[in-house]
Amino acid sequence: MCDRCRTAGTGLAAFLLGAVIGAAAGLLLAPAKGETTRRRLKRWANDTYEDNKELMLEHAQDLKEKVKGHLEDARDKFNEGKEKVAKEFNRRKEEVVAKFKKDEDK
Repeated sequence: MCDRCRTAGTGLAAFLLGAVIGAAAGLLLAPAKGETTRRRLKRWANDTYEDNKELMLEHAQDLKEKVKGHLEDARDKFNEGKEKVAKEFNRRKEEVVAKFKKDEDK
């Protein structure tokens, strides 16, 4: 990774950390009562969950289909490799058997 990329990543991490700390400080120092703040956060979390649940389910289904496709490809390649290994094993086994038969005939 180049120095410029590393510096940009460090800057982004620092920015995100600052945003999280700022949000936490804002919640802790807010003029509303803790109970009210917790209720608002719970409502926000529930609303966000409901709004994004369908989207997440769609993405999960897409991901499931992609994984299934990759799994089928991997299974096919595995079976091809297994067949190649079996053929090579049988070929070499026949060579060894033929060599021993040839040695026995001497």
